[in-house]
Amino acid sequence: MVVVQVLSHNAVIAKEIERKGEWVLVQRGIGFGKQRGDTINATQAQQYRKIE
Repeated sequence: MVVVQVLSHNAVIAKEIERKGEWVLVQRGIGFGKQRGDTINATQAQQYRKIE
């Protein structure tokens, strides 16, 4: 997944390349030090929701 927008240190919006969808990922520290375009591992997230 690629970071589209960092909401806070604990939440990011990421775009999935294979299935063409955007997701909100929530996990403690998941957005810390991340910038737009960085890759992120979705399995790290405790909670995630698809944006439709």
